[in-house]
Amino acid sequence: MLTLGLGLELGASVLDPATAQDSVLAGDADTATATVPGASLSVHLLTVGPGDELWELFGHNALLVRDSTTGYEAAFNYGIFDFGAPGYARRFVQGRMIYWVAARPLDATLAGARAANRAVWAQELALDPAQKAELLQTLLTATLPANREYRYHYYLNNCSTKLRDALDAVLDGQLRASTESAPSRATWRDHTRRLTASSAVGYLGLQLLVGPRGDEATSPWEEMWVPMELRDALAETTIVRADGTRGPLVRSQELWVESTRDAELDAPPPFNVLFPLFGVVGAIVVAMAGHWAVGRSASGRIALGTACLAWCAVCSLVSLLLVFMHWTDHEFLYWNRNILVFSPLSLGLAFLLPRASWRWETGPWTRGLAMAAMLLALGDLLLSFAPGLWQDNREWAAFALPVHFAIYWVATRVLPDQGRLSFSNLRAEGKRGLRAK
Repeated sequence: MLTLGLGLELGASVLDPATAQDSVLAGDADTATATVPGASLSVHLLTVGPGDELWELFGHNALLVRDSTTGYEAAFNYGIFDFGAPGYARRFVQGRMIYWVAARPLDATLAGARAANRAVWAQELALDPAQKAELLQTLLTATLPANREYRYHYYLNNCSTKLRDALDAVLDGQLRASTESAPSRATWRDHTRRLTASSAVGYLGLQLLVGPRGDEATSPWEEMWVPMELRDALAETTIVRADGTRGPLVRSQELWVESTRDAELDAPPPFNVLFPLFGVVGAIVVAMAGHWAVGRSASGRIALGTACLAWCAVCSLVSLLLVFMHWTDHEFLYWNRNILVFSPLSLGLAFLLPRASWRWETGPWTRGLAMAAMLLALGDLLLSFAPGLWQDNREWAAFALPVHFAIYWVATRVLPDQGRLSFSNLRAEGKRGLRAK
């Protein structure tokens, strides 16, 4: 099964591009009422609202082209991908996803949206006949087997930016010129957060993984990676036509499929107090385990070691994932400061803290790593307020800092101290380790 951005199944309903190209373009030339190429064509931008799946939360779109003379009708969709394709998972991890474009019947497109309770808006575009003919030629050429695949990027090269670029090309760059230098309204992360606010998994995962590049200001041109932003931008755009007159790009706009879903948020949600609250809960769990272990009972030591191990394991996995991303093409995930929040130092603590809990003694290495991990998380929170070092990860810092503090408290106040942290103690600890070997 091939999956589309609409969440539909792609099968025999895909229109053959070679046949369409011959019938539509030739039909214009052979019809007396269509003496100008493209005169019988109409073009609509279809915008599909958010759905249920994570990839559907961002909406979808397609370009509908109709020929009133030949009866040709097709919705050109750049959002087709296949979860089951060989190597898809590997390419997804590497950031090298392959998507493709196909022409689909309008009825199937609307039926799929209606079944998924997703709204569909249709905007008829006021293009000149020559521009419509050129656009159709571009779309048909793109659907040919040799051309249909493209390297997908969630922000820079997706189903919406492909349509934006195709329209801008036939408008001789007018769309880009009118939007590229306009004042910035949002960042990549702003749109990501507001559109995933209804999905805990999507919101948490993307907020964790997107690095500082996601907080760069974007122009209205760049914001059109979101289908709904492309819809709104076209509605506000005016163009100069072939006869020299200026007018709106959108001739009319209609809601073709209604939905009972709530509208997507206009702005990203404010700072979520649940992050620090859950962080405090995690800190209380670690502190209670430490208090329980003070009696030196086996169950108390096991509980303390398990709580510390669980937290350190999470931090270690997240930090390793963030480091691994630098060997992929996910450039928006590079240099992510969440690595300070979920420090790689936790790899050492994942071994030292359970060991210290069971043996009921700690040493300078355990104390030092616990202190360093806490200070790194605190430093990240402070850096988020520094000019030029902004990354919107305060929620994660507010979540992790209480737990890091509890870990530090356990390492320095609960477990018996076997020596103060100093260079001499570190050297002595190392020598004892070598002698033990």
